[in-house]
Amino acid sequence: MTIFPLVPQKDIANKNICLINREHGAALRVLLDDELQKAAIPVTEIIGYTNEVSTHLEGALMVGSKVADIALGFHAIADAFNLGFVPVAKVRCDLVVSGDMLDHPIVKVVLDTITSGAFRRELGALPGYESSQTGKIIASL
Repeated sequence: MTIFPLVPQKDIANKNICLINREHGAALRVLLDDELQKAAIPVTEIIGYTNEVSTHLEGALMVGSKVADIALGFHAIADAFNLGFVPVAKVRCDLVVSGDMLDHPIVKVVLDTITSGAFRRELGALPGYESSQTGKIIASL
């Protein structure tokens, strides 16, 4: 999860800073709520906490057009809008495939693609993405 532009995490409750939040249930919203709870910051202290968008792009547009000061989103989106970027948490994304589907042609294509060096290099070149574990099987059930 990231907050952009450049606002240190502890300053999110600053009365001069307006947040555009993600919709209830979105992964970034869940992460934000967890971080706020850990920091003992009540959501009532966050200006704009109830103002929601449903995409990273919408959040960036709101910040870029000065409707809000900060939004939750990905590094690549912040870069695309020339916004500052402060990482708040690293998140690993896993692809879960049922064991009986591993031999399915489409699953094989997906797995071959994500384990290829070319895909990993391209993914690693994107701002905010780290690809050293991409395609690694972490469990078989």
